Amino acid sequence: MRVVERITGTAGLYVLTGTVSRDERGRYVAHAKTYLLREGPLDRALRSVAKAQASGPDIEASGATAPEARTRLCVEAKEHLGAAVTSFVWRPVVVLVAAQ
Repeated sequence: MRVVERITGTAGLYVLTGTVSRDERGRYVAHAKTYLLREGPLDRALRSVAKAQASGPDIEASGATAPEARTRLCVEAKEHLGAAVTSFVWRPVVVLVAAQ
């Protein structure tokens, strides 16, 4: 699978981080690990997430396009975490290949 986007989001007390990849059949797969935010002020909790281990379920969804896979991931997150995704950011991965 080739990573095409990096994704980050929040859902309730969880932070989601992961990727959208394209498989060998051309389908897009969105995969995210979930991290439970610690109690305390929100800004402190978000900084501590980088050091935490994944503490929630891994979530995965697929689609014919990257936007479809991201949308389905948000639906899966709501089902697994019991909270709607309140923020979501995706960043395309740019790969440069040298011409031969």
